[in-house]
Amino acid sequence: MFNSMLWWAPYLAGGLFLLVATPLLLASLYLVYIHRKFSHIPSPKMDSFFLGHIANFLAMRRKMKNEDEPMATIIPKWTAECGNLFVIFYIYHPVVVSTNPEDVKKVAFDESVAKSHNTVEVMNNIFGQRYMGRGLFTIPDYETWKPQRKLYDPSFKRSSLKDLLPKFNKCADTFLERLRPYAGGKREAPMKEAFHEAALDVISKVAFSSDFDKEWGNKRLGLKYTTDTKLSHLTLISLKGAMKSITFPIKMLFTLIHPQEAGMYREAIL
Repeated sequence: MFNSMLWWAPYLAGGLFLLVATPLLLASLYLVYIHRKFSHIPSPKMDSFFLGHIANFLAMRRKMKNEDEPMATIIPKWTAECGNLFVIFYIYHPVVVSTNPEDVKKVAFDESVAKSHNTVEVMNNIFGQRYMGRGLFTIPDYETWKPQRKLYDPSFKRSSLKDLLPKFNKCADTFLERLRPYAGGKREAPMKEAFHEAALDVISKVAFSSDFDKEWGNKRLGLKYTTDTKLSHLTLISLKGAMKSITFPIKMLFTLIHPQEAGMYREAIL
């Protein structure tokens, strides 16, 4: 009786093979279609056919001592290889990257250029925690954005900005003072951290009339870091979480692989 039942075993094996192979074949054909559709735009070499350039980011992250922002290292490298305009692929999602200032200006300010919902929605929430939500910086639709932007127009008038010049100057002086120890050229200046702190300094003084100069600090800048306020520290962590959301778009998968790191980003936003 057992031998008489073996006749359907090859059919079962064939059915299981088709069940696995068919979706894989369809996915492969779709990826080939997407890649060919954008073949007229230069593209860096992909480390993985299925993951696309996500594999490149992951490989760069493993090589870097500072694992936080591989994009800051790999984008200039790709620009040198492909020029100011190239396309990268997040699995099946193509992203056209331009490092030309004129292109960036046109996309940012020309209302006729459609904004990608996927790009701005990355900032809505980070690994399940609300970040910027749907506000002035995360609304891709121009008609919805325009009336909200008008509310801020008085703040950008010449008279209003003129009154803020003393605060801008004070922030600039603080920025230069923090970089003074590196002026000799013997040590590499951590410009990324310095500009982050300068931006936060301006925002706190101008937008919230708060002075965090004496409390902000960064060990890498050689400054005293106090625990009275961790605004700059937590802001940097949340921005790193935003970068991870961009370079690792499958957030659920990232949360499963790195639950502690995803939790750190969520806690920083809270």
